[in-house]
Amino acid sequence: MKTTGDFRECTCWGKLMVLLVQNLLSLVIAAVGMAILIRTSAVLVPSLDCVAHK
Repeated sequence: MKTTGDFRECTCWGKLMVLLVQNLLSLVIAAVGMAILIRTSAVLVPSLDCVAHK
């Protein structure tokens, strides 16, 4: 049978795991956003150069 200290330890580890998963999810979302921004910029910059030279 688990004691009160064991339950507190489990709760603490559970909270830490939730925070870890949330942070990893935020990093993935940020990385995808950056990749989209970089690809969009790479496509737009040459087309803007053509407009600026006219």
